[in-house]
Amino acid sequence: MIEFYRKTVNRFSYALGCLCGLGILLMGLILFYEVIMRYFFNSPTVWTQEVSVYLFMWCMFGGAAYALQKGKHVNIDLLTMRMSEKKQSLLKVLTSLVGVAFCSEIAVQGWGMIASAVKYQKHSPTPLQIPLWIPQSALFVGFALLALQFVVIVLDEFDFLRTGERPAVQEGGHR
Repeated sequence: MIEFYRKTVNRFSYALGCLCGLGILLMGLILFYEVIMRYFFNSPTVWTQEVSVYLFMWCMFGGAAYALQKGKHVNIDLLTMRMSEKKQSLLKVLTSLVGVAFCSEIAVQGWGMIASAVKYQKHSPTPLQIPLWIPQSALFVGFALLALQFVVIVLDEFDFLRTGERPAVQEGGHR
């Protein structure tokens, strides 16, 4: 059951990370289109900035769990590199549990924002009138998945503390 949880969360993180990569590509194409329209055809668009900002939000929040899975978040190891591997693991459990709590709270707050946006039918104050629950969902989805990914780290570290062996690791991150 625990292994199923690990694999499921890792697959979701990977899938969302891939989608975020495509989102960044799409954002670049949209902004390139805007530059061409504005400077070569003197016909700026009204939608590119808003869509790009919302794509950026999704890429930033959505990609966080993938970055955590791959071990690509900023990590200051000035003190921890001097600790034994067991103490490093215990500290990683502690910091990951704090991460679970923090990310869970942000996800709950994000869910509240979505509920409010749906209840009051809030839309962006722009010509596109995008329902605000769409970009606000990025906060909820990103932080919920980030919390779940922190739980995977806790499980991996508990396994190490119990067995003394590291699990098979994908390049640059957790298994």
